[in-house]
Amino acid sequence: MCRCHGRRAGPVQSLAARICAAACRPESSPWSAHVHGCGAAAVLGAAPAAFADKIDDAATKLSEASYPFLKEIDWTSPVYGSLPNANPVKVLAVINKALVMGASMDSAALKKGVLAHASAIGHVDSKGMIPLPDYTAINAAIGHMVASVPKNQVIDVFNAAGDVVRKEEVGAYMKSLVNSGDAEAAYKAFWEFKDVVAAAQR
Repeated sequence: MCRCHGRRAGPVQSLAARICAAACRPESSPWSAHVHGCGAAAVLGAAPAAFADKIDDAATKLSEASYPFLKEIDWTSPVYGSLPNANPVKVLAVINKALVMGASMDSAALKKGVLAHASAIGHVDSKGMIPLPDYTAINAAIGHMVASVPKNQVIDVFNAAGDVVRKEEVGAYMKSLVNSGDAEAAYKAFWEFKDVVAAAQR
């Protein structure tokens, strides 16, 4: 989740998460850090209220822990819009899986996510950054959106994105652009957030 920017959603978030993955996960990269954008799933209306509260709480924790890392990323870089060396057919495969997942999302959760992103867009600064409250709202909304779909659909998007943005191609480069400690803190918080969302899935 690395949900790294308020102006991107759906398949691009998955791809951005794979790019961020190249900057945070210790065991998966030659230089010791990597963030994966994965989540978990369940029909939101069927999830106990306690899970919903925990998702919001976890989103706050994730946002506060990862915001320093977020601010170190150059969101004006063309790398996030162009996906260098990406295979167009494989990109379409990611979009297809993301659309399938989106079609299964709880409509209320999906609407809240769209509105959270729309609000954040209005607050984007000249560096492409959004305020912490908007970032927190987006993370919470995404948590509920992901928690409202079957887990296999989330994994399908994750796996498809892995064929587009490979950690071995972007890892060292992305790591060199940020503070490794901040990247690792973001990864740890993201993984904890993922576990909370996963607990709400069927």
